[in-house]
Amino acid sequence: MNLQSLMTLVENTHHTRHRVNRALRDIDRRALNAMVLVKRHGNALAGYGVIAGAFRDQAAKMQTDAQRLQQAVAPLVEASMRVMQYRLYGDMVGSMLGKTNRSMGQLAETQALWQQQIKSAEKHMARILVQLLKDVERFQEAIAEQEYVVTNGRIEAALSENTGAPLTRVSREMGQAVGEVRETIDQWKNTLEEFTHESRTGL
Repeated sequence: MNLQSLMTLVENTHHTRHRVNRALRDIDRRALNAMVLVKRHGNALAGYGVIAGAFRDQAAKMQTDAQRLQQAVAPLVEASMRVMQYRLYGDMVGSMLGKTNRSMGQLAETQALWQQQIKSAEKHMARILVQLLKDVERFQEAIAEQEYVVTNGRIEAALSENTGAPLTRVSREMGQAVGEVRETIDQWKNTLEEFTHESRTGL
């Protein structure tokens, strides 16, 4: 792990936040449009109305979960910076010890202390990474649930073709928006996994 890999994670997180928020707003808008269509056609689209409501509710939950994911990155960045700082100090002390030909008890004790600090900081960072990856996986499960709702919407739209409402198009657009969220989160998870590997925390 180095500063460059940390900055890559921060930049990707920023990009992910914007893409996911945009897609989730799009999902909410399309679900609202679908509910307006349902209201116009009355009982003929009652089944699709239930699906559109579930779609919008799930989108709202995903938006809350996405915000929590983004907020969890700040502690990770702080912990990572601390690990890099401690490793730097430890390397400096080790270099000083390597340049002397005689025993320097106090310096050796200082090096041992820094090694303890490094291990403690690495464990703390590892815990944050593990929890964050678990949260990402739960978010991916929520995306899968939303895709299931979209599938049901497409089925209901096909059954309601004779109403004249453009539900097939609406369902397709919903699916595209959910697909963008899934793709973005998958890419961000890959970035987190690469960072985990580079951090040398033994995860």
